[in-house]
Amino acid sequence: MVVEIALLLAKPEAVEQLREGLRAARPVIASAPGYLSSVFHQGIEEPTSFILRIEWESLEAHLRFRETPLLAEWRRPFFDFLAGPPKVTHYQTIVGP
Repeated sequence: MVVEIALLLAKPEAVEQLREGLRAARPVIASAPGYLSSVFHQGIEEPTSFILRIEWESLEAHLRFRETPLLAEWRRPFFDFLAGPPKVTHYQTIVGP
């Protein structure tokens, strides 16, 4: 399993739209082959900051998703509300369940 962590920053005037767009987009990514689960978080001290934690079967599964039409469908509900490009990193579990 690979964990994708994406940091997103909303345009200050579009925080609510980004939050709702992410809620609308989650079922799209959940339909991708190799997707396992996801949790999306919004900052308390910095409400324009969002963290997406998405679990994939493998790094290759995530990279394949990025080459499909699902990527555009996934981004459509929220991408226009971002202040800049997301910062995406991948992690593997080294300790824990």
